[in-house]
Amino acid sequence: MKKIIIGSLVGAILLFGWQAASWMVLGLHDKAMKYTPAEDSLLSTLSNTLTEEGQYVIPGFPPGATQKEMEECAQKNNGKPWAVITYHKTRNTDMAMPVIRGFLICLVCIWLCCLVIAKLANKSFTGVFSTTLTFGLISFLFVWYIGHNWMDTPWDVLKGELIDDVVGWGLAGVWLGWWYGRK
Repeated sequence: MKKIIIGSLVGAILLFGWQAASWMVLGLHDKAMKYTPAEDSLLSTLSNTLTEEGQYVIPGFPPGATQKEMEECAQKNNGKPWAVITYHKTRNTDMAMPVIRGFLICLVCIWLCCLVIAKLANKSFTGVFSTTLTFGLISFLFVWYIGHNWMDTPWDVLKGELIDDVVGWGLAGVWLGWWYGRK
């Protein structure tokens, strides 16, 4: 149990620390968030049009649309512009809760990885490292590639996330490989 607790805690610090560095220091995600000088007019239009927070796909289908109506809408809009918008009514610049939630998510993910590692017959450095890195690649492929593939997420977004998953989970894998492999 001690190996799992300490392994999870240090692994989460490494994974979370890499995330913080990649976003705040290294600028790996700078190109993922585009700027437009029309932001004031866009935000004004959104706040005057949207009544609730949420994610919108525009053009979209009205609730209860039939399969035929969805096909007609898709055909009508084929080749035209479209957007995915995540809308919030107010901006909260207090980062305390997102940071706490982010660390806790890293902790749970590394803890799950440690539970799998604890069941491995071969806890060699290579075995543990490759298991940990596999978690990172699954996370990228499932969450970012499959989950956002439907939205044609641009490579500028995916590239930073792929680097984060490989490097962050790789760092955690080096730590866990050493931690579980030592006698």
